[in-house]
Amino acid sequence: MGDLIITNGDTAADLLRQAGRGGTILPWRDVLHEGPIVGGALEACSRRRVSYLTQRFGLPEAEIAEGFAERDGIMRAHAGYDRIELWFEHDLFDQLQLLQVLAFFADAERSDGLVLVQADDFLGRQRADTILTFGERARDITAIDLDIARRAWLDVAAPTPEAAARRAEIAEPRFPFLPPALRRFLEELPAPGNGLGRTEATALDDIHAGEGNPVRLFHDLIHQEEAAFMGDWSFFRLLDDLAFCDVPLIAGLPPPSPADDNTGRFREAALELTMAGEEVLAGEEDHVELSGLDRWWGGTRLAGRNVWRYDRGARRLLPPT
Repeated sequence: MGDLIITNGDTAADLLRQAGRGGTILPWRDVLHEGPIVGGALEACSRRRVSYLTQRFGLPEAEIAEGFAERDGIMRAHAGYDRIELWFEHDLFDQLQLLQVLAFFADAERSDGLVLVQADDFLGRQRADTILTFGERARDITAIDLDIARRAWLDVAAPTPEAAARRAEIAEPRFPFLPPALRRFLEELPAPGNGLGRTEATALDDIHAGEGNPVRLFHDLIHQEEAAFMGDWSFFRLLDDLAFCDVPLIAGLPPPSPADDNTGRFREAALELTMAGEEVLAGEEDHVELSGLDRWWGGTRLAGRNVWRYDRGARRLLPPT
């Protein structure tokens, strides 16, 4: 059947095709830093992911389920490919995808013909005449790599973030981008004092400074990241969470409408902090205590007002009390 290339999304896949790479190119279309992660069989995780993505982004369930089933079917047919190349970047988005893919091959006991290309820049920002330069860094994947990735994937999928937090503090020469990606993931947990994750805090800071347009807020956010990982729709959903919780922290965002695709309300909105938003940003109130949470961090469900937190300054995980 020839070669299989697995990469982080459609943009990178299209660039690889334009660069002349043949065979099957499989984009891994999932935002694993959002919503529940399930360890074990790939299909079990896919079922949970389909349900989450459908609800979170208002996507058609049948279409998402079909895409995941096609992707998982290609993975199950891996024995038909002599060479399988994994092309992934340094950021959180890609590192979680890479762990999931390698955990699959670990369970399948397949290392022969597996090759890893770890890019320290964004594949989607390349051109067809530059993207293949990352291939010069390709290395064979070993059984040791698969074992590390499988254990790391199970750490992220665990019902508490403790194992992932420990792994984030250990240098991993074979996967040098993994520890910083996990630390960045931990920073999305609520902070002590104000209950905000890093992206939420950045958004409120920028709104407080006078930037009220969600599209420009997103671009400002990307420029402040060491390794940007979040897409615009994930960011817009986060703004919805801050605007339509029990005690809203931002005002000026029209509510979602089932009658349209909701893109216009983000382009045209003029956001400002509520009084509660000002107090939370100043550390005088706590977002989690005010409104509670119901969201996932990997395999950890953050529910209610007594949840896991992460002190970003001390790099310390704080359990529910």
